[in-house]
Amino acid sequence: MAPSQPAQANYAVDALALFKTFTRDSYLTTFGVQAPAWDPSRSSKFWFDSSVDATSSTPVSYTVFNASAASFVQLTLPASVAATVNLPGARSYSPYVIAPTTANRAGAPITPQWLSMQADAIQLMTQFGGSGLMDIGAIGTNPVLYPATESRRMWTFTVAGTPLNAGMLLAAQNFAGVGAPGHWSFASPGNPSWVSTPAPTGLDDTRAAVAVPVRSLLANEKLVPSPFGLGSATVVRTDFGGTSSAGQGDGFTAADRTVLEMIYSLVSK
Repeated sequence: MAPSQPAQANYAVDALALFKTFTRDSYLTTFGVQAPAWDPSRSSKFWFDSSVDATSSTPVSYTVFNASAASFVQLTLPASVAATVNLPGARSYSPYVIAPTTANRAGAPITPQWLSMQADAIQLMTQFGGSGLMDIGAIGTNPVLYPATESRRMWTFTVAGTPLNAGMLLAAQNFAGVGAPGHWSFASPGNPSWVSTPAPTGLDDTRAAVAVPVRSLLANEKLVPSPFGLGSATVVRTDFGGTSSAGQGDGFTAADRTVLEMIYSLVSK
């Protein structure tokens, strides 16, 4: 939806913006989910067009303001880019919470970190090329007593002849938060270690952000470039012309006033 026209003599080109812009914090507040991690293959983009199907192969064109040229230009984007943000900043990850347990061996409590779901254990064993998955809590003369409400077990498998506890591996993998980027290192056979890989944040990216699309000027609006060829511009309403104290038109228009205001702003810095 096009923004309404401000009821004032002049205003920034930003007032013509067709879409709301977001930061990572405001995106989370608005939608209740985090924005996708910043994509280094793309320039930062603080807006998105919800009317565009991100899976479409048809590009989308917009009018944007080119500040350096102080003019409106056309911008064409792939639908996948138009429909999504690319917000700089670090993505946060939910902490990995290990539920407590009353499982015990002869009354001695079992460390919850040793427990895991069988499906997770199988996934890790397959990833590591391991074998021999078993619940080591169920073997021996003094097995672990699991409460009826406990679906986790002390799942363990073997890699290069070394037994590995799935629960401990999961805790290491999620140390920086659930889903935090990283990879397993097998530098020491049978002793994999999780290596966190900080994702790029884009905070030091020098590329210009994708401009926010704007509506066309209305019949009673004109673009007044900044004086001295310094780029940028202001939108001026032509129906807000000035009048003299006698009530007669004195020829000093809103556009003239805007230029003087911009000059004053520049020389007073």
